[in-house]
Amino acid sequence: MRTKRRKRDATSAASDLTPMIDVVFQLLIFFILCTRFRVEEPSFELDLPKEEGIQDNRTVPREAVTIYCQWDPELGGNSYVVAIEARGRMAVPGTFARLEDLVIFGNDGNAAIIRKKAAYKQMHDNLVLAIEQYIGRSGANIEKLEVSFARNAVEGARSGTAPWLFVSAAVDAAAAINEARAARGDAALPLTFKFSDSLRQYG
Repeated sequence: MRTKRRKRDATSAASDLTPMIDVVFQLLIFFILCTRFRVEEPSFELDLPKEEGIQDNRTVPREAVTIYCQWDPELGGNSYVVAIEARGRMAVPGTFARLEDLVIFGNDGNAAIIRKKAAYKQMHDNLVLAIEQYIGRSGANIEKLEVSFARNAVEGARSGTAPWLFVSAAVDAAAAINEARAARGDAALPLTFKFSDSLRQYG
């Protein structure tokens, strides 16, 4: 027996999936373009502040090399001591000299004048060499040179001043060091004077 087909109701509506498929594809493209895929952790670059925390490029502390005049009133002579401010004091060999061995008097003959100039040059050269070697061995970032012209660096101003000839010799040594630095293309080190004791009670 043949079944009778039911006629389709003209009022029933069939849904069109084409717009929905278009919307799905547009959403898919949107999410593909906007999604950030996970990057492997070893390739991350940390953006940390460089002004804080432990840094590999720590700067070397700035220091001052001090040239101390060590005047001995009993012997009437002076020698020099070099230090980074008051630390690491080192006596400079070959710099002891008496005033009478360096000061040129009016009645000195040519031989005496030549001898005294040679003694001053020897003292000067030994002081310059010692300071340059001290700076090189220290490994510090030296920003200036100081000349301490108290008779006794421990007592400071209370001990009085060393004879100006020896203070001038220290200034000459600092000038020679800066001339050598300029020849190497390095910046000159400022020169200051220090008239305080080891406890900084005088200045």
